[in-house]
Amino acid sequence: MIPLQVELQRAVKATKDEAMTVEQAAEYLKVNVEEVPMIVAQADDLKMIGDDAIIAKRDKTNGWLLWAMVLVLFFVIAVGWE
Repeated sequence: MIPLQVELQRAVKATKDEAMTVEQAAEYLKVNVEEVPMIVAQADDLKMIGDDAIIAKRDKTNGWLLWAMVLVLFFVIAVGWE
């Protein structure tokens, strides 16, 4: 049996906007609306916005890290050829 927080993470990430209301989440998981914030708190990749919306967290540092690595590699190659 899959834990509820994992089911909710998969459901939220599968939506078009990677967002879901608390009511939609409660209906999807077949639990009371009051239980949803506790389930979101246990999920690593979900975040509550206000009292009525759940969104998937996005890791923005990976994009910057990737571009920084490309830039460093470019300079290493450019300096190495001279």
